[in-house]
Amino acid sequence: MIDIHPNYVAKTLTGFCVVYFKNRRHAPDVPPHYHITIPVNDDSSLLLGYITDEIENRLWYYRKANKEDAITSLVRVDKNILPFLKHESIIECNQALLVSKQEFDKIVDPKVKLDIKMRDIPKELKEKIIEAIKKSPVVKPFIKKLIKDL
Repeated sequence: MIDIHPNYVAKTLTGFCVVYFKNRRHAPDVPPHYHITIPVNDDSSLLLGYITDEIENRLWYYRKANKEDAITSLVRVDKNILPFLKHESIIECNQALLVSKQEFDKIVDPKVKLDIKMRDIPKELKEKIIEAIKKSPVVKPFIKKLIKDL
């Protein structure tokens, strides 16, 4: 099997894709996650949202931070929507990360294989993600303006 450079992979991510990788900006003990790539108006960048099955932890976090309105920007998914999931999970749309496609390799840990799990997600899920990001009280306004409308 040939390992392909993350920046090349990033150039091929043109729509709503699901990519599995370990973010090297996270603590070493944090496992790899599935990430949703969200298309933005600037084709040289990607917006990433991560998928986690730690639903209760995210709910607790936003309640403790007194940001309960951010809970509506956690999009629930399961294996009926994304067949590779093993547990009910959420897409964390409050922490959308904007990254240049040329800098994608700076966040991908090369010790863990990067894997494109899905090239296109269901239309209803795309709509929920866009709505969740635009409604989020945490996502910065300039990021909200970058999101491509369907």
